[in-house]
Amino acid sequence: EMLARRYSRMLGSAAGMLGRTEVMLGDRTMRAGRRLGEERLERRKHSTVDADEVNKFGAIGRAWWDVHGPQKALHSLNALRVPFLQSMLNQTISRLQAEKKQQRDVLEDLSIVDVGCGGGILAEQLSHLGAHVLGIDAAKENIQVAEEHAKMRGMGPDGGEDGRKRGGSLTYRHVTADDLIREQRTFDVVVCSEVLEHVSDLRLMVNQLMQLVAPQGSLYITTMNKTVMSYGLGIVAAERLLKLVPDGTHDWNKFVKPEDLTQQLTSAGFNVKRILGAAYNPLTNRWHPVPDLSVNYLLFAHKQAAN
Repeated sequence: EMLARRYSRMLGSAAGMLGRTEVMLGDRTMRAGRRLGEERLERRKHSTVDADEVNKFGAIGRAWWDVHGPQKALHSLNALRVPFLQSMLNQTISRLQAEKKQQRDVLEDLSIVDVGCGGGILAEQLSHLGAHVLGIDAAKENIQVAEEHAKMRGMGPDGGEDGRKRGGSLTYRHVTADDLIREQRTFDVVVCSEVLEHVSDLRLMVNQLMQLVAPQGSLYITTMNKTVMSYGLGIVAAERLLKLVPDGTHDWNKFVKPEDLTQQLTSAGFNVKRILGAAYNPLTNRWHPVPDLSVNYLLFAHKQAAN
């Protein structure tokens, strides 16, 4: 009987301890849940992602790869933006690197991230030239389209028919620049083409791009200037009159002045090597380099060595 009473008291004590432990664990779980919720809310508050823009571009679907469709100007832009990048990299790399490359393309074996890659129009071209390219986009639909097209072309993380010969590879991920920063990723070249004019927080986006650039790496941006001319040609003419792109594609208030971009980059230790104007001829579907920066422009910056 005494053993039974002791056993009963032991069970009661154990039950009490278990109850207190459950309360403590429950309290910790609630606190952890609150912290996680607060962190997610904070990330949303400081995000560059504009949900409306993501939905708009995610709806393009397989039309990304219709060279005669609404993205045909982007396809033809490759004929200007890729050689410009190659030219600037050739001017930037050291003599030792140049001797190593010699007859090879300057892009070969470089690590490149294409931030806001869309359907992969630029990423595929860079990979084809031998770079190890990671394309990222906030729209899951865009990544699916890009992966499908790369697979169809025989391109992927292990290279493709052309990429394997030249050492290139191509990978896509449905993540943001902020996600890569959290992973502590850096790249030889960070590309952000026709994206800045669609983000919710320009300065934050540029800061994130700079953080992804490896030491002595480069940042390459193409975007639209905020001028009367860009409103007239980029929105009124291109969207409403000529219907070159769907109405509502651009918001003039989000356009980016090159002087503002330059100031932010130089203050962070980047050397803006060149800014090139670009003019589009809708009759020939060709882009031309021009000295005028009032509408479209390409900017190349190099990360200077830390003192």
